[in-house]
Amino acid sequence: MPHSSRLAEQLWLSLNTQTSPLIRQTVSQLVIRRKGELADLFYAYMLENPTARHFLSVQAVEVRLKPGLQRWMEVLFCHASQEELAAALAMQRHVGEVHARAQIPVNLVAQGLRLLKQHLHRSLIGSELERDDLVHAVLYVDELTDVAFEEMSAAFVQSSERGVRADEAFRMVAAGRDLALEREKQSVAILEWEARFYRVLASGASMDDMPSLGESEFGLWLHHKAPLLFDDSQELPAINEAVERVDEALFPQLALGRDRNDPQSERQRDLTRAVLIQIDEIKFLLRSMFDRLVDLEVGRDVLTQLFNRRFLPSILKREINLARKNGRGFCVMMLDIDHFKRVNDEFGHDAGDRVLQQVAGQIMNLVRSSDFVFRYGGEEFLAVLAAADQERACQIGEKVRRHIEEQKILLAGGRSVQVTLSVGIATDDGHPDYQRLIERADKALYAAKDSGRNRVVVA
Repeated sequence: MPHSSRLAEQLWLSLNTQTSPLIRQTVSQLVIRRKGELADLFYAYMLENPTARHFLSVQAVEVRLKPGLQRWMEVLFCHASQEELAAALAMQRHVGEVHARAQIPVNLVAQGLRLLKQHLHRSLIGSELERDDLVHAVLYVDELTDVAFEEMSAAFVQSSERGVRADEAFRMVAAGRDLALEREKQSVAILEWEARFYRVLASGASMDDMPSLGESEFGLWLHHKAPLLFDDSQELPAINEAVERVDEALFPQLALGRDRNDPQSERQRDLTRAVLIQIDEIKFLLRSMFDRLVDLEVGRDVLTQLFNRRFLPSILKREINLARKNGRGFCVMMLDIDHFKRVNDEFGHDAGDRVLQQVAGQIMNLVRSSDFVFRYGGEEFLAVLAAADQERACQIGEKVRRHIEEQKILLAGGRSVQVTLSVGIATDDGHPDYQRLIERADKALYAAKDSGRNRVVVA
């Protein structure tokens, strides 16, 4: 028997013994009558709370959260059978899992429930219940609310512990990738930025033509992926400080000097040397970080070498926090190989594996180094596009789709096959529950398939 069913049975027997039908009916009618007012009071309090405001928007509160809270109160306080009570407790566990995914602090939930209990108690005091019945009604509200919170808390803790284990495992897998290749790739990215810096200086072009170091390919990787690889390193904060120094202190002064048509002044030369010193420092620190991890070896998805989907929550929670902090959203892109079963049926499963490997490799080569690519299941892939708006995500999705469509995948025996991709994209809308973002991308993917396949659809 499921946990919620056993608890519901025990609670149902207890409530039947201790609570009269009059009290339960009074509480039920009170909730039905005042649920809208209680939801308004609850979210007025939450929107004034500085911590809670991070997880809320006025539109989300009005369109989704207030109606959801009203349904929650009805389910909990207006149940008429043991089965309905079991469904109510199962709902509490679901709410706890959602809160864990969204990283909503448990203490906020406790504050909200305390507020609801206070208003229900005051309403009961104003009712026509006699003293003894009033005491039992208050205890009845308290018991139901406390049990609901216990169920939510248990689910929250379990889900959070799973997330912590996944976070730690992700760090191990991330550390076990081909770090020598990754080190080379990021070193080249810094050199490319440095070479462009030299070209701008030599040509006398405006510094407006020069991307900031933080917005470069290396900067995006540093911001989104490096903390997962080098969480506790001493070098990472120093690299971030050097990047900020270049972008926020040295570059503005260089640009100001060029605006005054004074590119050859001693001051400008000093600033240029300072930038190059910072770049050399970043290169040194980067080598030091990679040297510490380069010998580690941990596996990924055996076939494609992409990240396993179990690490997806770790990445999405981090990107949601970054988006909330920096005001720069991200996108989720789901990709599915069209008619993949035909490949297996016509050419065999070995050929299907080869198609999966090559498509996975092409996706990795076509997204940016700051993006994350997962094998989501079967012939389905998922990419988290860091610091990307809808337009940029569509450009990436279309580039991948078009490239796969044009490629011939070589099979054993000199044969070849061509496949296409359907792509669904969802843009982060500020909702703290990452599962909702995945579901939106998944719906967009199925819309792409339903409308003819081999296309990009936005949620």
